[in-house]
Amino acid sequence: MSGRGSLRTYLGTAPGVGKTYAMLSEGRRRAQAGERVMVGWLEGKDRAATREQLRDLAVVEPLEVVYRGSTFLDLDVEAVVASGAEVVLIDELAHRRPDGIRRRHEDIAEVLASGTSVITTTNVANLRSVRDYVARITGVGAVECVPDEFVRSGEVVLVDLAPDTMRRRIASGAVFSLDQVGGALADYFRVSNLEALAQLAQAWMAGREQVVGDDLLASRGLGVLAGAHLVIAGDSGSNWGEEVIRQSARLARGEDATLVVIHVNTSDGSPPPTARIEDHRRLTSELGGTYLEIDGESSAVALAGAARERGATRVVVAHHRSRLGELAHGSTSKRLRRLLPDTPVEEVRSRAAEATGG
Repeated sequence: MSGRGSLRTYLGTAPGVGKTYAMLSEGRRRAQAGERVMVGWLEGKDRAATREQLRDLAVVEPLEVVYRGSTFLDLDVEAVVASGAEVVLIDELAHRRPDGIRRRHEDIAEVLASGTSVITTTNVANLRSVRDYVARITGVGAVECVPDEFVRSGEVVLVDLAPDTMRRRIASGAVFSLDQVGGALADYFRVSNLEALAQLAQAWMAGREQVVGDDLLASRGLGVLAGAHLVIAGDSGSNWGEEVIRQSARLARGEDATLVVIHVNTSDGSPPPTARIEDHRRLTSELGGTYLEIDGESSAVALAGAARERGATRVVVAHHRSRLGELAHGSTSKRLRRLLPDTPVEEVRSRAAEATGG
């Protein structure tokens, strides 16, 4: 195979809405259409509906992982790549191996790099930008998370059920064992929680998860999300964009903040090379951030709007003009400070600016 495989994620609003079933259904349709489809990893094989969908799909044998004297089964990446499958179904994108060293999205990235396409699943609660909102709203502690940008790098299909239908599924034992049903219905799966999860999922699909999340917390009297720090980095697509992204990631880690890197497409300038944008997108994902492209009249105005809408606690941009160039044309950082008087704006000075005394 050549080139990178395609990624499709079935995003569930809550556990049990049917995302694994949807993944298997698509796998069966594609197999019947003549594609080589295999199951790389599957949770919940004991459910009758899941077994029915799985019945004639080939399954890759799991890998045995030994950790602290115990043996665990996990996705065998080498076996998946060697299987010759065109499409592999890999459940539970947010999974992390018991040793904590390897995360499933890293395994899937390796499979995609081999040219194999992947269909996977996760819940909105596992998205890095959303999980703290879910924890506050539902009262259930934060769960394993996946980088938003990794999910956004492919197609995303939202899977949801009406709250009443979801609660009937749970009460019937289709999602949890009967001894777990009472607590699940009383806590995480309250109607108000399910409605909030659906709103968060729809907001994430539209890129407005922080705005909606803050509104949901406020409507429930939960106040501002504690520790909800957000670093926004502006990427002009220039050679020194990598420097800006790396420094912004260091700031985000130091502040326990979410990192969002934004490239603004303006109509008054020539676009940067696509390959460089893709390099910066990959770097952002590797550093645990989200990369977005937005349109705007100017970089400063668009970045300021994004920072206000998302509640950024810090904005980072490059400083790459000489003093003469800054006097003649101004700078993005100075414009941002005027537009965002209450938000710290950091500058990453490029080597070109330093060489000319900028």
